[in-house]
Amino acid sequence: MDLVPERIGKWLVGPGRGILVLESDEEVLRLKLLDDTRKELASTQIRASDYSSASIDDFLQSHGFTRDGVDIGIRLSSEKIFARKLTLPGEARGSIDEIVAEDLTRKTPFRLNDVYHGIAVRQVEGADKLSVWQWVTRRKFVEDDVAPFAIDPESVAFADSVVRDEVNSPFPFIPLRPHASTRMSLLQKSALALGCSAVFLALLAGGLKYSQQQEAMDDLDARIAAARPKAQQVRSAVEKIEKNRSTLARIRLQKSEMPGLLDVWEETTRVLPSHSWLTELRLTEVPEKNDQLVAMTGFSAEATNLVGLIDRSPMFADASLTSPVALDPIEGRERFALQAKLRKSGPFKEAAR
Repeated sequence: MDLVPERIGKWLVGPGRGILVLESDEEVLRLKLLDDTRKELASTQIRASDYSSASIDDFLQSHGFTRDGVDIGIRLSSEKIFARKLTLPGEARGSIDEIVAEDLTRKTPFRLNDVYHGIAVRQVEGADKLSVWQWVTRRKFVEDDVAPFAIDPESVAFADSVVRDEVNSPFPFIPLRPHASTRMSLLQKSALALGCSAVFLALLAGGLKYSQQQEAMDDLDARIAAARPKAQQVRSAVEKIEKNRSTLARIRLQKSEMPGLLDVWEETTRVLPSHSWLTELRLTEVPEKNDQLVAMTGFSAEATNLVGLIDRSPMFADASLTSPVALDPIEGRERFALQAKLRKSGPFKEAAR
């Protein structure tokens, strides 16, 4: 038997916090309203010429929400999000944010002050390893996409995309600032506090007298005071262990022999002839084989000759086309897609000397 009816409980706690996703292209602005489980509740699209600063409020109010009751996000196109995947040892579990941010600065041309980034972590099945997806977007991309909506950029809580990096990978999600907690009105807070107090007093009144309650509380306070120093010692020990694990994980990461994305970028620029250029360069780790694969997509006047050029590089090996070469009538070049394995950075650096 429920102590509080469901409809009363919902009124006391208040409605779930909504999510408003904004998406723009050259002529149309789209608004999507989701519930707190990211299930779509409603959507609309407005021509850019008809949009005004009140359009968002009108849309939210028509579905029982206000700006204070939603978290606002901007949806970016896939070409504005750089994605990569890392595999970390299980010991890094407590310091993933710091490790991934350090690795981003060390192995890519991005600078943390110029970008937003977010991660998702999954346990590798059958191994004490972690798969980490990281998504990066430039701050300018977010500012440009938010501008048509005529809202304060500081009110935007996240950026996302509906295009996955891999079939089973998470959808890209990049927090832009700490998530605002759900807010309740003063009346709801007061009613909830009174309701909880009434239930608590009713339960105690059934079995204990006031003097027994006070005695039990005094005894509990004494036990808490006695246990507090021990709890602080345990917490200090745990923090020390976590710090040691974080240091060990950083050392293991720094000792990696595989070249980084910046190395791949520089070598690809050196190898490709002037009549060829890339539209996509992707670096992917293959943990079970301890390998890294680089995928290249682009245009070339002589695409079939690129496999030999890539194979002769001291950084790449086993280069091959992954799709047929086709002539692009717009670019006037052959479209190609190829991939190659990366050699260890040691042999590459010796060969480069």
